[in-house]
Amino acid sequence: MLKHPPRPRYHFRSLVVGCLLFAVPLVSSGRAVAAGGAPQGESVTQLEDRLAEIDAELDGLARFTLRSGAGNIGWISRPRERPTDSEWVEITLSEDTLIDRIALVPVLWHDAEHGPLATGFPAEFKIIAGPKNDDKGQIIARIGPGENFLPRVAPLVIDVKPMTAAWVKVESIRLSPAARTGKPVFNLSEIMVFTGERNAALAQPVKVSSTVGGWGAPAIYKDSLTDGFTPFVMDARGAVSSPYLAFFDSEVPYSLVVDLGSSHPVDEIRIHSADASEHIPQINPIDFGIPYHLVVEGSNRQDFSDATSLLSYRRDSIYGAGPILTRNVPATTCRYIRLSIPDPYLSPIRKGPDRSVGIAEFEVISNGRNVAKGKKVILQRRNRISHHAESSITDGRNHFGEILSTREWMEQLARRHDLETLRPVVAEDLNQMYLRQKANLTRMYWIAALLAAGIAFTILVGRNLRMRAIMKTRERIAANLHDELSANLHGLALLGDMAKKNINSPGKLEEVIDRIQHLSNRSRNAARHCTNMLKAVTIGEDLVEEMKYTADRLLSDIRYDLHFKGEAKLQHLPRRTRNDLFLFFKECLINIARHAEASSCDVRLDASSKQVVLTVTDDGLGATEVPPSLRRRAKMLRARIRIETPEPNGTRIILTLPGGRGSLNTLKSQDS
Repeated sequence: MLKHPPRPRYHFRSLVVGCLLFAVPLVSSGRAVAAGGAPQGESVTQLEDRLAEIDAELDGLARFTLRSGAGNIGWISRPRERPTDSEWVEITLSEDTLIDRIALVPVLWHDAEHGPLATGFPAEFKIIAGPKNDDKGQIIARIGPGENFLPRVAPLVIDVKPMTAAWVKVESIRLSPAARTGKPVFNLSEIMVFTGERNAALAQPVKVSSTVGGWGAPAIYKDSLTDGFTPFVMDARGAVSSPYLAFFDSEVPYSLVVDLGSSHPVDEIRIHSADASEHIPQINPIDFGIPYHLVVEGSNRQDFSDATSLLSYRRDSIYGAGPILTRNVPATTCRYIRLSIPDPYLSPIRKGPDRSVGIAEFEVISNGRNVAKGKKVILQRRNRISHHAESSITDGRNHFGEILSTREWMEQLARRHDLETLRPVVAEDLNQMYLRQKANLTRMYWIAALLAAGIAFTILVGRNLRMRAIMKTRERIAANLHDELSANLHGLALLGDMAKKNINSPGKLEEVIDRIQHLSNRSRNAARHCTNMLKAVTIGEDLVEEMKYTADRLLSDIRYDLHFKGEAKLQHLPRRTRNDLFLFFKECLINIARHAEASSCDVRLDASSKQVVLTVTDDGLGATEVPPSLRRRAKMLRARIRIETPEPNGTRIILTLPGGRGSLNTLKSQDS
């Protein structure tokens, strides 16, 4: 029997895969190096997104704008001999208060090389708090060198577990050196103890372990730790406004009234001083427009017949002035707030009206909210008083932008410090990733060149191997042709001799002639089939004819019917697919001939643009599972196969092969 030629064992796709496997170690090595430089395995895109997020967040945060001119700087302890010597500061609150956050504002020093930096801020410290009847208290926070919070300019904001306390103590564990002397020292500009939005430490009594005297004593006294003045000017984003200014003679009384619209429980007053000049240097003293004495009263009647004093503030020197005067007041329900100035600012250089008042914003706080924002202001108007920018008193803005609550301001400055510390690290990581990518790109150019050479070599080798496979196939066909036809011709020669011997015996002669005719027909069919195989590049070129021939040979004792539909579509299948489909068909017939004990067989091949369906049905013994050989060939075709039992008995094998454009292209690409 003629056998189909074997397909070549060496496939072109295998050669390409081999080249890729050769390149993979180089590419993988480049990826490992690139990934190793990113923090926590971040990619270039993730680092770029992270840097963009940092820049976007920084753009919306308050900025580090520092005060100018003279003013108090906070508290400075006396120098110590060892960093481990203890220094502490303790604040006594007005009552037991629920606290949840503490902000420590550093004393700043202008470093000649690095600019403003915190000086004397402890490298390690703890915070202790307790209620009134507890002198020992408990440690609510411990900040060490592992926190990596120095150097810094911004406040250090510390979240603590909410607790009720009447006193808060900050105690050093390891001191930092002073910028000027290098001696261990403890410096702080301000301590804020928050209960919600309210700073409970404002203007509260302070005890310290030591202090420095001398000519700078007025600027570093201990009470400056809770006066609300920081080294910063509130510089937030948003629309800006000019400060309100008033000029008048000394004998003219001055006051303004804010109508809150309805009664509110007022518990805090904030007065923002005027930034009267944007020139550098400024043309006015730093305390310009800040009264020496001011009084704030609250009332529920417009005529203030039921007035309650909320705040009386005096300052004796320039050290009592700052950008924001903030004071907690006893909670008082009122609708009208009056600001009176018995002793306004006296200009040392101005001619004409020598008294003045400057206010950037007047805030009336109720439960953490400015209830005076946007409210009506009633000014005392007299001919001898000159007013400017009256609407800015309650517009919620200062010279730099929107006004924030003290807590939010401190949090934004602390957040800016964290992001500005993180940003150079991310930028450096991203730059290293770019450098590694550049090196990897150069490496990939070489890999691409090697792959191109490898592919060219693979194409040449694959072509030679396919030509050798074709030659082997033709040699096999020629051998089959020689074997079968030579045997048949030899048989014909023997039968010819028998015919000569029996020429006078008509009965025997007729039998010999019939055998000669049968053997001749068989030889003719074999020769025709082998000739067709020699002309074709591979088996399966004329799939329908080969299926018919194979059925005729394998089902000689079984009645069979072949039905073909869409024969033209079969020619669009790749050669490899046609080969596998033919082998699947042949395997079905072999199983029927050997094992089914069938008397009839029906074969249907339906080809369309969407799919190819081959159905083989017999009336034999039947089967419940697909034979492994058929399942294996179906897997090679990437086709679906199922088995059915027709009535009354037998087996039906159904093979469904995708034949759409996408599947056809895929199959062709695999075949090439």
